[in-house]
Amino acid sequence: MRSAPETDLVTELQPYAAKATAVVNKTIYSLFNDQGTDVLARGGWTDLLICGIAIESCVCKTAVDAFERNLTPWVLVDACASHAGTMTHEAGLVVTSRFIGKRQLISTSDLPLWGLLASA
Repeated sequence: MRSAPETDLVTELQPYAAKATAVVNKTIYSLFNDQGTDVLARGGWTDLLICGIAIESCVCKTAVDAFERNLTPWVLVDACASHAGTMTHEAGLVVTSRFIGKRQLISTSDLPLWGLLASA
């Protein structure tokens, strides 16, 4: 598959990717393409920590798709953004919370409580 600067993994994330169980080439708005679905099935994961750019589209779509597959999505609100500005970002958070539940929107500061915060 061809790569483009707009879709390449940024340098700052490469150390994390090197340690990752899997890196999925996301070809649609959601994680749930064939490769993503396969990785999740093999991993047996039921809870997903979701973050990224475009809370109003890609993050929301992945969270809703996870919810509809009886998985538990957790959206890390302070690790999400929007290219379309603050109003769109806030709208994305509202819509996502309406689909998956307000309690599912958490902060990265909640991760140490789960024993999930590790350095690269």
